[in-house]
Amino acid sequence: MRVVTNAEQENAGRYAMKGFAIGTAQWAGVGLFVSGLLYSFMPWYRKTQTVNKFYIVMCFGLGGGAYKSDRYMVNYERRGRAQTLDEETKKRYELIYGDAFEAQKALEKSA
Repeated sequence: MRVVTNAEQENAGRYAMKGFAIGTAQWAGVGLFVSGLLYSFMPWYRKTQTVNKFYIVMCFGLGGGAYKSDRYMVNYERRGRAQTLDEETKKRYELIYGDAFEAQKALEKSA
C-alpha cells in the first residue's frame, strides 16, 4: 500500500467526484430517454406513479455516477503509478549513465 498525503487524497476525491457528476448526468439522460420510451409504448408505465418514475430515472443516474466515479479513480491511480514509474526510471538512469553522459556532453561542447 502506498502512503499518500492529505493533499493527494483531496485531489483524488475531487477527481472521483468529477467523474460521479459526469456519470450521473450521462446516465440520468439515458434514464429519461428510457422512461420516455416506456411512457410512449407501455400502458402499465403510464399508470405508474410519478414518484416511482422519478425513482427509476434516479437509479439510472446514481448507478452511472458510481460506475463513472470508479473509472475516474482507477484512471487517476494509473496516472499516478505511471508518473512514479517514470520518476524512478529517470533516477536509475541518472545513477547508471549520469556521469558518463554528462562527461560526453561536455566533451562535445568543448570540441
